[in-house]
Amino acid sequence: MSTEAVDEEDALADDVDRAALIDAFDADDPRLSPEEKETTLRFARDEDVAHFYTAEAGVGRRLIAHPEAVLDGVVVADGDARPTKPPAEVRPTEHVVGVRGTLPVGALLVKSRLRQTDRHAEIISDRVLEEVDRE
Repeated sequence: MSTEAVDEEDALADDVDRAALIDAFDADDPRLSPEEKETTLRFARDEDVAHFYTAEAGVGRRLIAHPEAVLDGVVVADGDARPTKPPAEVRPTEHVVGVRGTLPVGALLVKSRLRQTDRHAEIISDRVLEEVDRE
């Protein structure tokens, strides 16, 4: 990754009010069926980041809060439309219904034991939300 790309990512992270985005992602998109409310994580062998997208509010809030997440875009509910916008351009009156971005692969871990819950949001530590609250 070039230094220019890193500087661009740092600038984006500094311009985004993560707490406001978390508040704006207050519910799943009611227009989506349960099978459309998905979360995807993907990465390639030659990359050091995992790309994510989620339309699940619980997962989305935790990804937005993650200190290592670079947010590429958010989907907002705008009547019948669902435009994707840069995170820094989301207005306080808009509702976020999706988020996409990247996380370092080093932030991911698949454990050998099952979690105590099947809730999707629990795949990401709730400590990330506590850290945003402290800022």
